[in-house]
Amino acid sequence: MATAAIPQQAIPAQAVDLTVPNPKRTQNLSLPLMQGCEFNAEFKGCQIIVDEGFLKFNLELASTQSIRLTLNQASMTMGGTSDNPITITVNDYTLIRSADDHNSNFHDVTYTITSQWLHQGNNSIRIQLDQSARTRITFKSVGVQGIPAVFFGGS
Repeated sequence: MATAAIPQQAIPAQAVDLTVPNPKRTQNLSLPLMQGCEFNAEFKGCQIIVDEGFLKFNLELASTQSIRLTLNQASMTMGGTSDNPITITVNDYTLIRSADDHNSNFHDVTYTITSQWLHQGNNSIRIQLDQSARTRITFKSVGVQGIPAVFFGGS
């Protein structure tokens, strides 16, 4: 008998809107904890303002899957330069350590989180400003989208 591809249900694209003082959860993503952060009315975004400040998101998954994590961010400058490396952890894994693209315009940065790091139920995504940072970073949104996986079945 022939083998058929069976698509897995991936979560739809969704983003927590950080351009408002009290961000609302989406279908699968919420922001239950932030420390060392504040809403910045001038830049209309959530800004990490202290070293080791962080945004801790909860990602709820009905099934294990890989996702795309998209940050709409801008590096703040001081004296014309930026220095705001961030580290992103997913559950017990470090996705990226000390990333700093020095781009002071709001833009999307996308990372892939593989299904091996995620599990059914609640998952933690933590975005933290490194201790060595000398400038701030601001986010307008943090979003996720499932990456459809294809399983092959048959008899």
